[in-house]
Amino acid sequence: MRTITLELEHIETVAALHIYLQYMLRLPAYYGRNLDALHDALGEIAQPTRLIVRAQGVKGETAAVLPRLLCVLEDAQQENPCLHVERA
Repeated sequence: MRTITLELEHIETVAALHIYLQYMLRLPAYYGRNLDALHDALGEIAQPTRLIVRAQGVKGETAAVLPRLLCVLEDAQQENPCLHVERA
Protein backbone atom coordinates (compact mmCIF):
# COMPACT_ATOMS: atom_id res chain seq x y z
CA MET A 1 0.00 0.00 0.00
CA ARG A 2 1.26 3.43 -0.91
CA THR A 3 1.15 5.92 1.98
CA ILE A 4 1.07 9.66 1.38
CA THR A 5 1.23 12.16 4.24
CA LEU A 6 -0.22 15.56 3.44
CA GLU A 7 1.31 18.22 5.71
CA LEU A 8 -0.98 21.21 5.23
CA GLU A 9 -0.02 23.54 8.08
CA HIS A 10 2.46 25.60 6.04
CA ILE A 11 0.22 26.08 3.00
CA GLU A 12 -1.61 29.40 3.13
CA THR A 13 -3.26 29.82 -0.29
CA VAL A 14 -5.68 27.69 -2.27
CA ALA A 15 -3.39 27.89 -5.31
CA ALA A 16 -0.44 26.58 -3.29
CA LEU A 17 -2.66 23.85 -1.83
CA HIS A 18 -3.59 22.53 -5.26
CA ILE A 19 0.00 22.66 -6.49
CA TYR A 20 1.02 20.69 -3.39
CA LEU A 21 -1.78 18.15 -3.86
CA GLN A 22 -0.89 17.73 -7.52
CA TYR A 23 2.73 17.03 -6.60
CA MET A 24 2.10 14.78 -3.60
CA LEU A 25 -0.67 12.74 -5.22
CA ARG A 26 1.14 12.58 -8.56
CA LEU A 27 -1.84 14.03 -10.39
CA PRO A 28 -1.60 14.54 -14.15
CA ALA A 29 -0.58 17.84 -15.75
CA TYR A 30 -4.17 18.46 -16.83
CA TYR A 31 -5.39 18.44 -13.18
CA GLY A 32 -7.84 21.34 -12.92
CA ARG A 33 -6.62 22.58 -9.51
CA ASN A 34 -10.05 22.73 -7.91
CA LEU A 35 -11.98 20.46 -5.56
CA ASP A 36 -14.15 18.93 -8.30
CA ALA A 37 -11.04 17.98 -10.26
CA LEU A 38 -9.47 16.60 -7.08
CA HIS A 39 -12.52 14.40 -6.47
CA ASP A 40 -12.34 13.09 -10.03
CA ALA A 41 -8.61 12.40 -9.73
CA LEU A 42 -9.02 10.56 -6.42
CA GLY A 43 -11.64 8.37 -8.05
CA GLU A 44 -9.04 7.24 -10.58
CA ILE A 45 -6.55 5.93 -8.00
CA ALA A 46 -6.19 2.26 -8.84
CA GLN A 47 -3.63 1.04 -6.29
CA PRO A 48 -4.25 0.83 -2.54
CA THR A 49 -3.41 4.26 -1.17
CA ARG A 50 -3.47 5.61 2.37
CA LEU A 51 -3.71 9.40 2.72
CA ILE A 52 -2.73 10.82 6.09
CA VAL A 53 -3.91 14.41 6.41
CA ARG A 54 -2.15 16.63 8.95
CA ALA A 55 -3.94 19.93 9.11
CA GLN A 56 -3.50 21.22 12.64
CA GLY A 57 -2.55 24.88 12.69
CA VAL A 58 -3.67 25.53 9.11
CA LYS A 59 -4.09 29.23 8.41
CA GLY A 60 -4.96 31.66 5.66
CA GLU A 61 -7.08 30.62 2.69
CA THR A 62 -6.30 26.98 3.38
CA ALA A 63 -8.12 27.15 6.73
CA ALA A 64 -11.23 28.41 4.96
CA VAL A 65 -11.22 25.63 2.35
CA LEU A 66 -10.15 22.83 4.74
CA PRO A 67 -13.68 21.63 5.67
CA ARG A 68 -14.59 21.28 1.99
CA LEU A 69 -11.27 19.58 1.23
CA LEU A 70 -11.87 17.04 3.98
CA CYS A 71 -15.38 16.40 2.64
CA VAL A 72 -13.96 15.74 -0.83
CA LEU A 73 -11.38 13.33 0.60
CA GLU A 74 -14.00 11.48 2.64
CA ASP A 75 -16.44 11.29 -0.29
CA ALA A 76 -13.70 9.94 -2.55
CA GLN A 77 -12.79 7.36 0.10
CA GLN A 78 -16.39 6.12 0.17
CA GLU A 79 -16.49 5.83 -3.61
CA ASN A 80 -13.02 4.36 -4.21
CA PRO A 81 -12.15 1.15 -2.35
CA CYS A 82 -8.44 1.73 -3.10
CA LEU A 83 -8.40 4.95 -1.08
CA HIS A 84 -8.17 5.21 2.72
CA VAL A 85 -8.06 8.66 4.35
CA GLU A 86 -6.90 9.32 7.92
CA ARG A 87 -6.74 12.57 9.84
CA ALA A 88 -3.70 12.95 12.05
